[in-house]
Amino acid sequence: MVRKFAIVAVAAVLAVGSASQALSNVLADGQPALAVSLSLFAAPAFEQRAVAQVTADPDSNVVDFSAAIPAAQHAVGRELLATEALAVLAMGTQSAAERDAILDAALAASRRGRVLNSAALIAAVERRDDDQLLASLNRTLLLYPSQEEAMIPLLVDQLSNETLVLAFVQILNTGPEWGEQFFRQAAARDELVGNLSRVRLDMSPDASVELEADRAILRAMARTQRLDEAATLFARIRSLEAVPVSSGALGWEDVYTPFHWEFYEQPGAFARPTTDAEAILVSVRSGYGGPLGQRLIRLGEGTTVFEVEHSLDAGAAGRARLTLACPGGEMAWSDALGPSPTIMRVDQNVGCEFAWLGLTARAPSGSPAISGEILSISVREPGRQR
Repeated sequence: MVRKFAIVAVAAVLAVGSASQALSNVLADGQPALAVSLSLFAAPAFEQRAVAQVTADPDSNVVDFSAAIPAAQHAVGRELLATEALAVLAMGTQSAAERDAILDAALAASRRGRVLNSAALIAAVERRDDDQLLASLNRTLLLYPSQEEAMIPLLVDQLSNETLVLAFVQILNTGPEWGEQFFRQAAARDELVGNLSRVRLDMSPDASVELEADRAILRAMARTQRLDEAATLFARIRSLEAVPVSSGALGWEDVYTPFHWEFYEQPGAFARPTTDAEAILVSVRSGYGGPLGQRLIRLGEGTTVFEVEHSLDAGAAGRARLTLACPGGEMAWSDALGPSPTIMRVDQNVGCEFAWLGLTARAPSGSPAISGEILSISVREPGRQR
């Protein structure tokens, strides 16, 4: 009910906006009544008059087309393709079938017109035609991008309907300008991430998707434990057949979390890449500490060996740790750093293919601060450490 009211409210804004513009045009013409009475070809003038007479109740957002019907009839009598006038007549009829037939004819002739598109939105809501509603919302956004703030949340709501996944794929493959905001808003709602994942993965590999949109989708997939879908999307973004088993230097990229690093800054403690991104700077004041960063890695079979190069002094290194945890699970492994390079072996099976690799550090009250750089974290084959 709330969604229906919101859609009709947007339709009312469109219709009244059109009426205001039409009224300004009519008044600017000087003597519109005389122009109409003298012209045998006055369809545009009658149509403008009809549009100007469309009203909406500001409290209920009910759009009233009744006063506009006479002028609309005159306009259509002179020009059958006066689509704004056709929309008025369609919404003035008592027959849903007749209304839909007139609107279909008008939309076949032209997709433009605020009254036409507001009528299409209202009709789609009333007949509960989700496919047409989605098409109308998309068309209205393309024609009237100023309505983006009000309309994108309505599009996002439609994503809860599984039957519209294919329709979303087809529309988003065209690269609409509203796509990034749509993806980002949808990614913020956990209950929509399943359908959002289907839409994104079913889109053409050549479809244009903004960087920030894909970042938001990947984070949402990780947050809702959809790691297989996240791996598939990340591989596509990076032009890989699949996410490989992690090996060699992991680097410090932080663009596409969760398969790149996410670093944390909290009171008294932070980790952040250096200016050249060749290392990360770690700083923990006395009395502070906690997680500093994490990323997903793909584990191979058997033992995993980490090699960590750093510039921390011996006392600080012992208060920094690497951790491994399965998504949604408890910490499965943890070990403190030693002198650089530190070699760490993970001999047990942690129980998951993709695991969170974390970096934590803590400086208990009264102990020296931790400050320095982690130069690299590498995954080595057992027995092949440097």
